Amino acid sequence: MRPVHPLLRFSLFLVLLVSGPSLAATQSVVLGMGCFWGAEMRMAKLPGVVDVEAGYAGGDAETVDYRQVLETARAIRRGETDATGHAEVVKVSFDTDKTSLEQVLAGFWENHDPTQGNRQGNDIGSNYRSAIFFASDRQKQIAEATREVYQQALSAEGFGKITTEIAPLRNYNSAETYHQDYLKKNPNGYCGLGGTGVPYPGGLTASTAASADRLDAADLQFDRQLIVFEAEDCPFCKEFERDILSNWPSAIPVITTRHPRPPQGWTLEKPLFGTPTIVLFEEGRETARYTGYQGEPQPFIDWLSAHE
Repeated sequence: MRPVHPLLRFSLFLVLLVSGPSLAATQSVVLGMGCFWGAEMRMAKLPGVVDVEAGYAGGDAETVDYRQVLETARAIRRGETDATGHAEVVKVSFDTDKTSLEQVLAGFWENHDPTQGNRQGNDIGSNYRSAIFFASDRQKQIAEATREVYQQALSAEGFGKITTEIAPLRNYNSAETYHQDYLKKNPNGYCGLGGTGVPYPGGLTASTAASADRLDAADLQFDRQLIVFEAEDCPFCKEFERDILSNWPSAIPVITTRHPRPPQGWTLEKPLFGTPTIVLFEEGRETARYTGYQGEPQPFIDWLSAHE
């Protein structure tokens, strides 16, 4: 056996010295929170997150692609199969020297609605279910503990029971290349993800939606009021402000908010599922909404005229 050259031995030592601690400090968790395009974008913004990958997990099949995931979800809805389908997920890798699993999960809870079962807003199907797929007993314990904490916060605000699946990670598949960084490559792309507006207790995150001020009903017109629900990363919100709000064409008062809930005591007919969403309230109740502004003023103006 040939002896290892001292210079090579020293080089290997340096590689281990530099790369070892970095690798050891990185942990991953797989999360389902609806459409993975928006989930990827939102989770990537959390402090300490070093990578987010779109994928599929939690189903019976060992390997799947996007088409197969959709077909299985549709078959489940039609009652044609007893199989468990995959959920759209994101694999979140984070630096444990800069953040913790609890902080990552706090961002997970805040950035979607975990009470909706097999859907997120207008995205319906088991592939859009809320889920935490754990890789260890420790991850399971933290997932269950944070669920209990957030359930108390949701219950205090009138929300129902959390439906999030907490299960061992199985059959993870990375999604196709065109799904990765989708909203970076397609900034005007659809994202139906929306949180509840309820912050995770303890101030562990800096979520824009959860920290935005909720509108005060005393500042609004109770008889008739339009509210434009926006989001931080929403190109069409900016276009709506430029095309419509800058020269408001109606006598109905209008106001914008980044908080996903209406004023205290006012009610939405159904959850929000995209931004901008323009909601008409009459006597504190939703009577009409317009969702899907994509830079074309006339369809919105026609809708507005029909509700004057």
